[in-house]
Amino acid sequence: VKLYDDVFTNLNLDVTIRINNRKILAGIAEVFGMNDRFVDFTIALDKLDKVGVEGVVAEMQRRAFDDNSCDGVRSLLNKKNSASEILEELKVLLASSDEGKEGLNELDFVLENVKNLGLKTATIQFDMTLARGLNYYTGAIFEVAANNVAIGSIGGGGRYDDLTGVFGLQNMSGIG
Repeated sequence: VKLYDDVFTNLNLDVTIRINNRKILAGIAEVFGMNDRFVDFTIALDKLDKVGVEGVVAEMQRRAFDDNSCDGVRSLLNKKNSASEILEELKVLLASSDEGKEGLNELDFVLENVKNLGLKTATIQFDMTLARGLNYYTGAIFEVAANNVAIGSIGGGGRYDDLTGVFGLQNMSGIG
């Protein structure tokens, strides 16, 4: 992140790095009884910026999610609190999900360490709706958007465990 901040500074780019954790989304799915429908849930969630909360709920209904799941996700997405307040609420919501708690702990670790870097142009934001690459990312997920240039995302990636195994290099974790 520090290296990228230096690059963004040299390019005179003000950026926001949105971050989430796959394990948090898995915990949300577990709590709302959707863990066997994780992919369908994240496909619906990923459309939030295009269709809004009710559009996500409509997509979930179209995919035959039950009312309890839809109402839980609607309630969560309608929160207008700050990212830090939502993280605190997620700690309560995910108290019964070991995977969700693990994701929150990993995210806390990342956010705390990034805060200590003293970034010049990059701002880190938690975004619970960031749901990209979840078929191979196993931990942190991130997306970079330029604030002073209207071009959308300029980068993204995430944490993966053993993705290199498909190429014959076993037990190699990474981020990219």
